[in-house]
Amino acid sequence: MPFVFFVLAAVFAAAPVLVGVTQWQRVAEVQDGVRAVGTFHADGANCWRHRCWVELDVDGKRVEADLPALTETRENKVSRNGKPIVVRYLPSDPTRAAEDGGYGYVGAITAALSLPVVILLIFALGTLVAVLRGRPPFSPWSSPRS
Repeated sequence: MPFVFFVLAAVFAAAPVLVGVTQWQRVAEVQDGVRAVGTFHADGANCWRHRCWVELDVDGKRVEADLPALTETRENKVSRNGKPIVVRYLPSDPTRAAEDGGYGYVGAITAALSLPVVILLIFALGTLVAVLRGRPPFSPWSSPRS
């Protein structure tokens, strides 16, 4: 029984790992890039399901740079759409940018996606302890087997 919970926890751990790694990597890859101020734009209430981008000037040309999916669209409950935003981009590819030092909702979403993993690990450890003590799993008050 504990093995089943450990396997389920490993399966459910794939989502937070994938989301966290891809988003942190996207933001981290441009943090050493060129710092610029642009205008924030969002097609919807969040960047997860809708496109978010920043318009900025690069070498005298107007460029639209896509922002990572978990960029914050609001600051203190006020929409950032049309407001200035400080971003960083790589000179080799100015169409990919990320907020300067801003990891947005990456930590919050990764933590939320990790909750089922934590719960499954608690069940796995509890059933493992019960099995090692010779008790049936999910019966913590039952007497040991004779």
